[in-house]
Amino acid sequence: MSIKINLGAWRSVFAVPSQIVDEGLKFADGVKLKVLLYLLRNADKEPELDDISVATGVNVTDIPEALDYWVSRGVLQKSNGVYAPQSSEKEIKQPDISKIELKEPKTVPTAAEVSQQVEQQKQRFVVTKPQKPDYVFTSQRLAVDEDLKILVSEAQTMLGKTLSNSDVATLLMLKDTCGLRLDVILMLIQYCVGIDKGNMRTVEKIGITWADEGIDSVESADRKIAQANHSTKCFSLVSSTFGMQNVGSPTKKQLEYSTKWVGEWKFSAPMLREAYERCVDSKGELKFNYIDGILKKWEALGIKNMDDLRATETSKGKPKAKPAGKPNASYDINELEKIDTLDFID
Repeated sequence: MSIKINLGAWRSVFAVPSQIVDEGLKFADGVKLKVLLYLLRNADKEPELDDISVATGVNVTDIPEALDYWVSRGVLQKSNGVYAPQSSEKEIKQPDISKIELKEPKTVPTAAEVSQQVEQQKQRFVVTKPQKPDYVFTSQRLAVDEDLKILVSEAQTMLGKTLSNSDVATLLMLKDTCGLRLDVILMLIQYCVGIDKGNMRTVEKIGITWADEGIDSVESADRKIAQANHSTKCFSLVSSTFGMQNVGSPTKKQLEYSTKWVGEWKFSAPMLREAYERCVDSKGELKFNYIDGILKKWEALGIKNMDDLRATETSKGKPKAKPAGKPNASYDINELEKIDTLDFID
C-alpha cells in the first residue's frame, strides 16, 4: 500500500521573518510588502528592478524607496548598493559571554513613555520620503476605515470635487504614514483652499512638511498657518514694491528674506524700493541676497526711514550716534560687492 500526501500550494514555501510583522507591518503599504515578499521568494537569485516590476506590478522608481523602508525598520541592511538581512552579522558574530556586564534592571516605562517612544519612532520615519499606498491597498482601507471615510467626505466638500483614488491615497499617506491627525489634515486642506491652491498636490507637499516639523495638534497647526499667512503678507509687500510680475509661489528663501525685512526689521515700502533701486543700479538685476546686504547695513546703523538715510549719507560716511544696543557698523556700498562671491540662493 502506498501513501501519498498532496501538499498542493504548501509544496513550495519560503520563510518570512517574524520581525517583518512585529516591527515593519504597521507602516508598510502594499508596495513595500510586494517588493519584500518577491525578494524573499527569490532570495537565491539576483533579480533586476525590471524583473521585480514585472512580477509585482510596482513601478521601477518606487522599488528603491520600498527597500529603503525595510532598511529603516531594521529588517534589511544596505552596503555598497547590496541589501542583506539585518540579522546576518549578528548571527555570525556571537558575543563573548565572559565579558558581559550584569546591570541593574531598567525601570518599567510608563504608558506615557511608551506612547512617546512610538510617536518618536513614527516621526523618524516621516523624515524619509513617504510613499503613497497603491490602488488595491487604498481601496481596501477605504472600505473598512471609518476615519478615512470621514476624511474623504469632508475633503470632497472642501475641495468641491470627487476625489480620485490617487487623492484618497494621498490622504491615507498623510493619516497613517505621516501620522497627521484628522483635524490637522482638514485644517491643512482648508488653508490650501484659502490661498487658492485647493489641490491635492499642494496638500501633499505641505502635509509632508508639517509632519516633518511635528505639527501634531490643532494649536500647532493654527500657529503654523498664522506664520505662513504673515510671511505671505510680507512677501506680497516686497514683491509689489519691487514690481515683480507673475511671481507665482515664492521660494523658501524669498519668504525668509521678506519676513526678516518687513516683519522683523520693519522696513517700509519706500526703504525697500530704495534698496531695490540701488541693487538694480549696481548689479543690473534683482538679487535678493544683495538687497539683504544693503538692508542689513541700514538695520545695523539704525536707519529706518529716508530722512535717516539722507542724514547718514550727507555726513560723508560718518554715521550718526547709534541707538543703544546697536553694534558698530559703517555703511560702505563697496563691501556689498563681496556678496556675489558667496554661494547665495535667491
